[in-house]
Amino acid sequence: MNFFLIFNPYGWPHKDEPIPMSGQRTDRYQVAVESLVEHAKLADRCGFEGIFLSEQHGNVEGIPEVTGNPILTNMFIAGHTERIKVGQLANTLTVHNPLHIADQIAQLDQLTKGRVMAGFARGNTTRWADQYGQQIPMGATRSDKSENDERNFRCLKECWEIVKLAWTQESFSYEGEFWTFPIPDTPWPYPHTSTYGTGVNEEGIVTGVSIAPRPYQDPHPRIFSPMAGRAQTVRFWAQEGGSIMCLTDRESLVNGMLDIYVEEGEAAGRDVRRGEGLVLGGNFAISDRESVARERGAAMLEWDEMVYGVPPYKLPHPTQFNGTPQQIIDQIGAIHDKFGSEEFAFLVDFPAPHGAEVSLEMLEQFGNEVLPAFGVKPLSAAAA
Repeated sequence: MNFFLIFNPYGWPHKDEPIPMSGQRTDRYQVAVESLVEHAKLADRCGFEGIFLSEQHGNVEGIPEVTGNPILTNMFIAGHTERIKVGQLANTLTVHNPLHIADQIAQLDQLTKGRVMAGFARGNTTRWADQYGQQIPMGATRSDKSENDERNFRCLKECWEIVKLAWTQESFSYEGEFWTFPIPDTPWPYPHTSTYGTGVNEEGIVTGVSIAPRPYQDPHPRIFSPMAGRAQTVRFWAQEGGSIMCLTDRESLVNGMLDIYVEEGEAAGRDVRRGEGLVLGGNFAISDRESVARERGAAMLEWDEMVYGVPPYKLPHPTQFNGTPQQIIDQIGAIHDKFGSEEFAFLVDFPAPHGAEVSLEMLEQFGNEVLPAFGVKPLSAAAA
């Protein structure tokens, strides 16, 4: 079984110690960076499969998470670890130039020698997504089947096609609703391209675009997407072989997504096992003492409600995995037996809501006492 982590670094040292504008403060950001390194090294040693970071811009409050450049931060994490994979959950693909995103992830994959996971989403945060995508124009949306939602979804599909072409083709051209590659009549008179390269005609006009280098992994890194509010999005990623991160405890929703994933995956010509394609999980609060685990779980719920349970997010609480190591082992085992899932992801929030010390303590106990029950070996044992 594989276990992933979703890191959420914050500017606050504790949920009871709010610091206004901490997202812009160098001292608070450096504390978050130091904690990020400590958590990443620990996760690597324990045998976790990978670490994800979200794309969030302009969180001057220090909450939600301060993760303005997940690709760059992935590179930073990889430089401090040995084996663990790094990824984005997710790049808001609709408000960026997809050729640029493809290029950045491919370079990250090369620099880490294949330790990269790629995540893509449509975006629901108006404060920054509307600003970043204004020239396309494209912005944030809710999964409400509105005209804006439909247009946003078409843009996601188009951007993914471009990323996939960039990763797998020496050179390509594309003409869509939102993007055209190459721009018509782009001059490129460089004499060596026709001899040693590609994508230019005899008149010195660009006929195709490329990225260099292409990804280290063949054909490209594994693809992930956050849980979607629409079955259409689940169908799309199932057709494309992407994995969906689903942290809800709603059994009917999970079963519905599993049904769709199997159906669409098989229609696309893949042999899909039920349970494949969905990465389940949530928050965790762990301790040898049940009373302490309950207190930590309550603090996590309070934090989650304050940060994500209010407009514009209004997100449901993730599944709670709270208790002693054995109780959490039993919870994970029960979900595995019910849905067939072989992969789990857990949120790790630091320094808030518990403070960095408690967060590290819980991650270490989870890694040392829960993961081995599912056949996960620590780094030293894996190397041996």
